[in-house]
Amino acid sequence: GRAGRALPDPASPKLSPAERLPALVARVKYEQQNLKTLQANFVQRRQSELLLVPEESQGLFSYAAPDSVRWDYQSPKPISMVILGDEMTTWYQDLDRAEKLSVGRYSGQIHRYLGAGSSLVTLLQYFNVTMVSPDATAEPLRLELKPRYERISKRFQEMTIWLDRAHYLPVRLRYLEPNGDQTEYRFSAMRINEPIAADRFNLKLPPGVAVRVVVPGAHPGR
Repeated sequence: GRAGRALPDPASPKLSPAERLPALVARVKYEQQNLKTLQANFVQRRQSELLLVPEESQGLFSYAAPDSVRWDYQSPKPISMVILGDEMTTWYQDLDRAEKLSVGRYSGQIHRYLGAGSSLVTLLQYFNVTMVSPDATAEPLRLELKPRYERISKRFQEMTIWLDRAHYLPVRLRYLEPNGDQTEYRFSAMRINEPIAADRFNLKLPPGVAVRVVVPGAHPGR
């Protein structure tokens, strides 16, 4: 929109390094206010000492403002995950079981962040951020995040986010855990502000699916 164009380009060489991050936050906030829905294809790639080869999953991601998120993993195993407000339900379709979990302040923040750019502002409270803007304007902006607090560094060693320059939405995200495990998401075929059926975020579990309520903090290392 017109107001968005009036905002400075966060990657502009006219801005000093100190001005860039505030300009980016302002732009993300603006774009977020105009984001009603987002659907995208995703690929998740996970590398771990426990895995002989990196594990790759793919599926469909859906988001509706202000806080409805759904991930449908289609391969290699069908898993549906819905976050509504502060509750996350994960349905392991081939196992006929589901788990419900209360999503804490930054536990599960990753899954929520991807849909809602406004959470970038939340993440900035927890991480020190370095912004890298490649010279090629078609290249995404890159944000490198390091945890500010010990309680977060227990979960994330570092995180990198790539934002596209058209909508300032994440097209790629990678995070490294303290044990060396690495997870990366890549998004494609983004569909912005197209209607999504309201029942998309109503996870209809078939009869016979066992539902377990997981209490955060009940597990060591959680």
